[in-house]
Amino acid sequence: RWLGAVGGDFGVLAVNKNSKYRNLKGLVKDLKRNPKSVKFAGGSASGGWDHLKVLLLAQKGGIDLKSISYTAFDGGAGALLELIGKRVEVFTGDTSEVLAQLDAGNIRVLAVFAPKRIARLGNAKTAREQGYDVIGANWRAFYAPPGISDEAHEYWVDAIKQVAQSSQWAALREKNGLAPFESFGDDFEKFVRE
Repeated sequence: RWLGAVGGDFGVLAVNKNSKYRNLKGLVKDLKRNPKSVKFAGGSASGGWDHLKVLLLAQKGGIDLKSISYTAFDGGAGALLELIGKRVEVFTGDTSEVLAQLDAGNIRVLAVFAPKRIARLGNAKTAREQGYDVIGANWRAFYAPPGISDEAHEYWVDAIKQVAQSSQWAALREKNGLAPFESFGDDFEKFVRE
């Protein structure tokens, strides 16, 4: 059973600091010309969320989805290493995954899949600002195992709600690039199911 959501982690496309790509227009232009020429890497399986973000962009750009070159890694760290090592052109992941490498100056965020810019990403533009209406976030949420008692469920819903509504969590959420997104208990369960 779902307990509650405490933030949204919006998707990003990032490139090596020395990449020729400066915006989505250049990337989509190359994808249209030769989709296999651009290698993407992400921390989810083929068909998983990191892959789907690229496919949503490709769809908006009029690119054959089957032609996208995506390599799946077991988590974003391996995919980011491939980007830094210049073995792939584009990393697809979430805001929180790229912050350390962005702060170190090793990568640039080409686009964020959010309705508005994320302050923690500096001047990174949204995909929408660049002409591609793609928005997507991972929820950062908690759930309990099946069979949890109603009493225990309510205890954890209340505890997570208290944390999520604290000033300490707000500061930590912002530091880690998470957007506000809160929903708890039955309301969140309904949201997930719909």
